[in-house]
Amino acid sequence: MKVKISLLKIFALLILPGAIRAQTSIEFGVLLGASTYYGDLNGQQLSASHIYPSAAIIGRYNINERWAVKGFIGYGRISGADSISTSSRDKLRNLSFISDIFEVSAQFELNLIKNKLGYNSTNRVIPYLFTGLAIFNFNPRTTYKGREYELQPLGTEGQGTTEYNDREKYALTQISIPLGIGLKKRFGKHLTFGIEAGLRYTFTNYLDDIGGKFANNNVVRRASGEVAGALADRSAEVNPLGFPTFAEGRSRSKKWMPLNDIYILGGITITYRFVPQGMKCPKF
Repeated sequence: MKVKISLLKIFALLILPGAIRAQTSIEFGVLLGASTYYGDLNGQQLSASHIYPSAAIIGRYNINERWAVKGFIGYGRISGADSISTSSRDKLRNLSFISDIFEVSAQFELNLIKNKLGYNSTNRVIPYLFTGLAIFNFNPRTTYKGREYELQPLGTEGQGTTEYNDREKYALTQISIPLGIGLKKRFGKHLTFGIEAGLRYTFTNYLDDIGGKFANNNVVRRASGEVAGALADRSAEVNPLGFPTFAEGRSRSKKWMPLNDIYILGGITITYRFVPQGMKCPKF
């Protein structure tokens, strides 16, 4: 009997600290911040009018003092417009969009300073880096003559037509790679406050519905209607002569680097660490 009790004590000493630590390493909370994007419609400058509130629910599991995994369910809005550009070519192109972004991601955090996980540990401010994998949904829209239109179904660059059978309509649900940096500090046993900013590198150039070349406007109109033709080339709205300016084959996307579009989410984080109440080591 004494042998059995001794073995039980050894088992408890080995297992219980890990179990308690696992429970005290789980955090849930929120991110409240802002969102924007980098693409064809704001590549030259960032305007405050194209920064929007964003929010997310986050869950973090601290694997050890250096590494943590984080689940992220977030929302943001992005937009852009040629009207704010300083380029005369952009102003003549006259395109614009707005889109809501919904993201679900799994992220790894690397603490650059050890994050002490004990109940009574006093932490300095912890800088960290993060990356991971995200699935996101977007749907670019624009306003024309007082009415809002979804752009992807219209095939504004000739997508989905027999004349441009090499141009497929882009998917509205895609993958991105989060890359970012943050700071966090725990106050007491439960609360951690922080701030982080992360860009999401996507695998599409069509967050803003712009990614290739101008199509023949007549082809777009025949395939998707008059509105599609008008939104494929909106230069007629600002051209003093009142007709479209850009010929078939001219570049609609103007990026100087072969980068896909990027959206950005960041803000203040508040998480609550779950500490088991009244948990004590068993007596033998």
